[in-house]
Amino acid sequence: MAERQTLTEEEANNLVVEHYGWAESIARSVARAWSLDWRLDGLDGAAMEALIFCSRRFDPTRGIPFKGYARKRIHEASTDAARKSKGWTRSTANKTAVEAKAREISAELYGVFPEMREGRLPVSESSGNEDTDMRAAVRELLVGASIVATRQAVSSDPLPDDLIDYRRMVGVMAALEPVHQWLLYKVYWDGLSLRTVATEWETDGLNVMREHKVLIAYLQKSMAQGKPAPAPKIRPGLRPLMTKLKGDGSKGPFTDALRKASG
Repeated sequence: MAERQTLTEEEANNLVVEHYGWAESIARSVARAWSLDWRLDGLDGAAMEALIFCSRRFDPTRGIPFKGYARKRIHEASTDAARKSKGWTRSTANKTAVEAKAREISAELYGVFPEMREGRLPVSESSGNEDTDMRAAVRELLVGASIVATRQAVSSDPLPDDLIDYRRMVGVMAALEPVHQWLLYKVYWDGLSLRTVATEWETDGLNVMREHKVLIAYLQKSMAQGKPAPAPKIRPGLRPLMTKLKGDGSKGPFTDALRKASG
């Protein structure tokens, strides 16, 4: 049997960016059939979740177009969301571990990006171009999903090839200043909201939210070029915390993790 081939993470992300509108059209169609609101009833999130899942499982060497491969899965995910909204249930005994992880990732993203619960994607500032804003929001969600997947992988027992990819992601995060490493760790490892982190650090919530946006952009660029991009500067509101962390000798959780793995 020929070895299964999948896309690189950047290629998979590009598939999501190219097809999110198509996936949403499937969710809208299912919602109409069930007399539901495709956003308020969660069909949009289910469709996006399925689209991300399919992009990472797609094998282009099989000769099947991506839409042909993903259509049924996106439709089924949207229909499952419709059933849930209507109060219907069905057995989930046949759900695979991969599907379960995909749903865990989706649930955690709602915690990081609470605006998704209101049917809005996480766009910080409008560029004036709806398509550009939508693509930026989708890419931000993809980076968030990649961080969650990394945490799940390094917390379990990944395959050697997978571990290399996840360690690369940890290496990218380890190139950041300690305060930036801790921000990512608290949100994606400890499960704290950005608002809670701001309260814990005794700083303005806007400082933390904007810094998170900058870090997501950094990670996106680093993933695209396959190596750490220039580390972002620290916002003035977080500099006192940076000074304290450095005074305490903290190198950052991801730097520490790589040292332990190398030792």
